[in-house]
Amino acid sequence: MSRTPRNRRSRSRTPNRFRARAAATCTVGALAAGLFVSAPFGERDSDTETELLSTEELSDATSSQALWDQIEQPGPEHLSAEDEEFFEASSPLPEGQPGDIIRAEPADAYTDALKVGHFPADVWRIMYLSTDALGEPMAVSGTVMVPHAEWTGEGERPLVAFAIGTHGLGAHCAPSIGLEHGLEYEASLMERVVDDGYALAISDYQGLGTSGDHTFMVGHSQGAAVLDSLRAATRLPEAQLPETSPMGVTGFSQGGSSAVWAAQMHPEYAPELPLTGVAAGGVPADLNPVAENLDGGPYFSLLAFATHGYNSAYPELSLDDHLTERGATLFDDVRNRCVVDAVPRGMFRSMDEAFTSDLLNSPEWQERLTANKPGESTPTVPLYLYHSVLDDVIPIGQAEELRDTYCAAGVEVQWKRTFSGPHVASLYLDNPGAHKWMGDRFAGKPVNSTC
Repeated sequence: MSRTPRNRRSRSRTPNRFRARAAATCTVGALAAGLFVSAPFGERDSDTETELLSTEELSDATSSQALWDQIEQPGPEHLSAEDEEFFEASSPLPEGQPGDIIRAEPADAYTDALKVGHFPADVWRIMYLSTDALGEPMAVSGTVMVPHAEWTGEGERPLVAFAIGTHGLGAHCAPSIGLEHGLEYEASLMERVVDDGYALAISDYQGLGTSGDHTFMVGHSQGAAVLDSLRAATRLPEAQLPETSPMGVTGFSQGGSSAVWAAQMHPEYAPELPLTGVAAGGVPADLNPVAENLDGGPYFSLLAFATHGYNSAYPELSLDDHLTERGATLFDDVRNRCVVDAVPRGMFRSMDEAFTSDLLNSPEWQERLTANKPGESTPTVPLYLYHSVLDDVIPIGQAEELRDTYCAAGVEVQWKRTFSGPHVASLYLDNPGAHKWMGDRFAGKPVNSTC
């Protein structure tokens, strides 16, 4: 059976649709504070330039703030009526299992805003079933890509779940939206994965693309969305991806958190998936020290994103009841923005001026933060964890604690402590090692654990 051509817009779907459309940006930076990224796996030159910044420019950067101006993201005006129709989830949701396709249609995906660079793959945008932080069914949107070129390696074509970095809170910030407009900031990195011959599953996470608020940095919902994107890719008939395809997960920052949560949840939530390894960089494992680092700094909006995300996942936290007037104004301002627009609005704000009390240290918030701190359960697949000592957004100390926790539990961990530079520079400069590591997993090579 041949795959459905991309230029056919006929749809297979169950009820209702909605969509938020627009998103991401030119390659560099998923901006400072929770952004992930993943690049090509396999043998690649570490001196390769990104589309926007050269290796020299990244190496010379002293802060993520110095790089983030390179990012461009679309706004709500990029949403079309067709998009909104597709991404509107039916209520109630259709019956089914996590990973089941709700609807799918061929899509276009570009690497640049001029739409000169077209992904060398068949592309579909999808909506699939997953599970939220409270264990309830949810609808999640995403993208599946299968390279045009035939797989020439051994066995089945590998399938990679690309756990995205911070895109924002607005529904139009979803990567499945940005790809269609050539405004996805991780597009060149996604393209390299496809160039290596791997199929790609990209989850928008809960509340990006689909209706509802994005549960930013809530590990249980993000991990489930990533694992179910792998299931969904193999259940999309047009993609012809076997359930036995070797699979991997990769992510940086918010995506790194999503990746380790996928690794932790895998043994019980999706044990049937043939996961071979997980690569995670710049991981915000403990949001308490991360919040301290963001408080009063240039990336306070990312802290606002996280409190919004937790409030969305756990309504009993009642965020609005604990905001000052200035805090309410700021939080309302950023809640529908993409990261590139939100960050300047929160620069050098503080928790003291935003909250009426020591909110994050309250018992209710600490209970939920603790429940979403990775390390309580043990992954059964190898991990590649990496972090820059010079990361100006996500402090390395809490990532080292996560490494120690996994090592003590007997997990095969390869740890890479780098001096690549600030968060955004690490996003790119530290990726070649992660890509080679994942390629080695698909090749069946032994893991060099550093525990």
